[in-house]
Amino acid sequence: MSQSNGNGAEDASSSDQADSTDLRFRYRKLLFQTKEKRSELVRPEPTGLLETLEEMNVLFSRVKNPREAVYDSNVLKLTSELGLEQADNLQTNMTVFDRNIFAEKLVTFMDGRCRGSQREKPELDWSKLGKYAATMFNVTAKLDLIYGPLAMESIAKHRAARERNVQRKPTEAEKKKPQQLQQEEQEESTTKEVQRVLKAIHKLTDPDQGTYKHVPFFEFITDPTSFPTTIENMFHLSFLVKDGKVKLYLDDDNTPVVKIDVNNGAVTSTPGSTRAVNPSQVVISMTIQKWNDLIEEFNITKAMIPNIKRRGK
Repeated sequence: MSQSNGNGAEDASSSDQADSTDLRFRYRKLLFQTKEKRSELVRPEPTGLLETLEEMNVLFSRVKNPREAVYDSNVLKLTSELGLEQADNLQTNMTVFDRNIFAEKLVTFMDGRCRGSQREKPELDWSKLGKYAATMFNVTAKLDLIYGPLAMESIAKHRAARERNVQRKPTEAEKKKPQQLQQEEQEESTTKEVQRVLKAIHKLTDPDQGTYKHVPFFEFITDPTSFPTTIENMFHLSFLVKDGKVKLYLDDDNTPVVKIDVNNGAVTSTPGSTRAVNPSQVVISMTIQKWNDLIEEFNITKAMIPNIKRRGK
């Protein structure tokens, strides 16, 4: 039974292949004949294009594959081009307006070509043309002055002089004001952020409520949900270290820690009001890879410094 089904499928496939081959042959033949009879088909009288379209419709009903469809589109394109040429060659025998003939008829109508006239330039009877043309209008034409009235007194117009609004150029001091305001706003914002970091250290190291004697540096600045916030925390903490309000040193385990300076670390103090006694600079680089390593190494799940931006959403 399976062998008979396989033979039937092969027979159907071979039949389709033969039909496609025959169809492509007929399309090529039709395309060749159409190109060969081009000069004959573009004449207005023959109906060869109509016969070609009818044969195309018969062949298109057998199209199953894209290749045969391409042949059909090529024949259709050629047929449309021939149809456009045939339409251009079509003569409708419509009357075309010729201005020279019209002018000659007007001259004859106005007695400009009377028999026996010996004048080289005979006078034309324009009144005759005017009377005939007047019968074509139902409304009497109004009399208008071509160049206006004969005499008209000119009225002098007095215009009040307008004051020109001259924009005064801002002085150099006025130009600097927006920059000064912007700089003051930035300084005020930085001061608030530094105070927020200082309050967080006080809260963590508070003898009554705090949990740390000295706060681990990396755990303190790292925000596990935001890399940019971590960078901002390092930036704001650097002001506290520079002013001597916070001490940054290594503990017994050789790990950097942060501790409030008892003398200068009041919450109400502002950045820049004090300086460290023996200042020293430490450069710390932070990348996204290091940030991810810190979160995994210290198992950081929550930021010690509250994020105002995220809390305000």
